[in-house]
Amino acid sequence: MPPFAIASWLRPLPVPAGQHRLAGGWARFDQLDLVQRDDNGTYSACRMTVDALLDAADDRNRASAALDALIAPRPSFAGLAMDRAQIMGILNVTPDSFSDGGRHNAPARAIATGRDMQAAGATIIDIGGESTRPGAAPVTRNQELARVLPAIAGLKGGGARLSIDTRHAEVITRAVSGGADIINDVEGLRGEGAMEAAATTGKPVIMMHMQGTPQTMQDDPRYGFAPVEILEFLHARIAAAESAGISRADIAIDPGFGFGKTIMHNMQLMSWAAMLHGLGVPILIGASRKSSIAKISHGEDADNRLAGSIVLAAEGLRQGCQILRVHDVPETRQAVALQMALLAAD
Repeated sequence: MPPFAIASWLRPLPVPAGQHRLAGGWARFDQLDLVQRDDNGTYSACRMTVDALLDAADDRNRASAALDALIAPRPSFAGLAMDRAQIMGILNVTPDSFSDGGRHNAPARAIATGRDMQAAGATIIDIGGESTRPGAAPVTRNQELARVLPAIAGLKGGGARLSIDTRHAEVITRAVSGGADIINDVEGLRGEGAMEAAATTGKPVIMMHMQGTPQTMQDDPRYGFAPVEILEFLHARIAAAESAGISRADIAIDPGFGFGKTIMHNMQLMSWAAMLHGLGVPILIGASRKSSIAKISHGEDADNRLAGSIVLAAEGLRQGCQILRVHDVPETRQAVALQMALLAAD
């Protein structure tokens, strides 16, 4: 049995009636995969129980700390309990987003859609004014602000938390001043001034993994083993955020389904999502209507990927991921209710 070495990670295997709770939530596990990487970059995995892991560890204290990170309950994020699933509704106020671009360009339509999402069960509304679909061209800050600020103004105070989906420091600052409660950055606050702007606001942040940029991310993305390398990237971003003064309790992460990943990478990150609980923060899954669904299926357009989106959301839920970012709020809420009822009945 391999020792608990420095280059190692734990992947819990969720089962309905497991002994140990993941992140203090609904998902449970009895066994884990101990994943290791040698100096040549070769990965190996060994499946074992929690007790066997502790017995095999070279450093029992480090192994116990790693288990604690998987198991410890998460504090509320943006005032939302993380021991239950939270639904984030996607509100793209853009002309060119891959799924709903152009539908919410007019502020009145955007505000009405956001209110409908809230009424249907969304506890977060994610407002974005710049498309980050593969190959998307950037927009000016004034264009982005002109799109998002009216929607934020019209939806603030409505009960749902408002999230600003942006990569840019000026938009972070202005959106939060306008009423945004959460900062959601697909670049993981790596843009010029973004980390400092986010820290200054004092608002919770969601940082995503993306290999490359929206313009280049699908140009032959490569990984040694995607789940581990995504985890390592996000670990570094959490450390950077804490160094900038952002509390760990105000950090959530997103492994970035579809952002700089092939179909196989996307399926791996979904199958291994529970490993990300080792980072000790809430996990967001945003796989709704992504093109991998159509590529695996029969080439359906974005409006006809609901079934695949629900399957991926349910898999995120099975792995204990606390936030589901979706286009189809009522349908996802129904699926979550059924999934949770099944888990409770076990």
